[in-house]
Amino acid sequence: MITSTWHRSTAPSVAAAVALVLALASGCSSAAEVASANAPTPQPTVTSQQPTTSIRPTASSLTAPATPAPPTPTAAERPVLPTAQELRAGESDPVEDPYYPDTSNPEIDVLHYFLDLHWDGKVLSGTTTATFRATAATDSVRLDLASALTADSVQLDDRAVEFEQADDGLVMHTTGLERGVRHTLTIAYAGVPESTSAPSMRLDSTEGLGWNTDDKGNVYTFQEPFGAFTWYPVNDHPSDEALYDARIGAVDGDVGVFNGKLTGQTDEGDETVTRWHVDEPVASYLTTIAIGPYTQHTSTTASGMEISYWLMPQDEDLLPGLESEGSTAFEWLEKHAGAYPFSTLGVVVVGGSSAMETQTLITLSRGAAERPDAVLQHEFSHQWYGDAVTPIDWRGMWLNEGFAMYFQQWYEKDLGRPVYAGGVEQWRSYDNQSRQLSGPPGDY
Repeated sequence: MITSTWHRSTAPSVAAAVALVLALASGCSSAAEVASANAPTPQPTVTSQQPTTSIRPTASSLTAPATPAPPTPTAAERPVLPTAQELRAGESDPVEDPYYPDTSNPEIDVLHYFLDLHWDGKVLSGTTTATFRATAATDSVRLDLASALTADSVQLDDRAVEFEQADDGLVMHTTGLERGVRHTLTIAYAGVPESTSAPSMRLDSTEGLGWNTDDKGNVYTFQEPFGAFTWYPVNDHPSDEALYDARIGAVDGDVGVFNGKLTGQTDEGDETVTRWHVDEPVASYLTTIAIGPYTQHTSTTASGMEISYWLMPQDEDLLPGLESEGSTAFEWLEKHAGAYPFSTLGVVVVGGSSAMETQTLITLSRGAAERPDAVLQHEFSHQWYGDAVTPIDWRGMWLNEGFAMYFQQWYEKDLGRPVYAGGVEQWRSYDNQSRQLSGPPGDY
């Protein structure tokens, strides 16, 4: 089941866990998400994919009440693209999702994204450079892109191409693409980002998925099962993992935080610019961005792993608890799950009311971060199961959560925490509720 449903089988095998995972799978969630654990099994949501006519709006035509026009940033940074050998690490076998067929395109495999983003507190402008290969001969390429963001221009291999936007999609008329041949798309766009509705009854999803902005202009994202398309053009599906580099420009002293390694931070004009590099392929739902008055704090585990904690001033009081629990949880997982599968690890504390295992950079709401003993080890566990090993489609989500819940309960029992006994009873209760709402587990 694991090898046929998941890809990138780089995480260690825990055969003894399977029986308990099966018992937990139907009702699993992180302990910080207790109030929302009775979500039903997601069902397909089909929206029209009929494109508009060939009218192509520009960023300057955006009309948002009391919102200034997009800034005029410096010329888009010329990305340094991975070598042909490096790009092989980004190769995937994309599929159409049975639950969400409108947010995936199995005809292309994106190998690498370079995101050049500018955020002024209200308007996002960006240029995405996507290196991809066609998985079948095609005359057009479709990427997911929210209708709130307007594409200004599209180039295929440095040549302008026609395009259309409709129904949270961007269709580019590329003509004559051959199977397996690599190409590069460069897409300039801008707009006032909006979150998208979650296909769920979870209480921690009421604010919407993808890009969220609080009343101070601070940015955060939660985007499972989709939502990356609310801030960049993307093949928004877990079966299409890709390599990433990002440049994030923010104003008023704010700092942009992203997955992977921080490779530079500079002041450029009125922007603070951070640059990020991710060594390992990432599924789009596991990417994250946070923008605000962040400060980086770094601690080192006994095994020598550096963990970065990105906090805004109002959250600095959480640092001691996060550092203590983070080191304990990480060292326990290395002992029981094997070597950490990635080169960097961090935590960013944001607004909202959820927690997410975003790859190499865990995203925690303040409420979740206030109880690191209840949630941090769970999200760390996902780095092995869910991130290093990722479901091909959303029918495999129970495996993500099943293994993380198994490790969480094992960890709490090992540490003698009273959470364990209550947790088992709690999940049985939620399992019964989920069955009443959604039917038996695995009913697809």
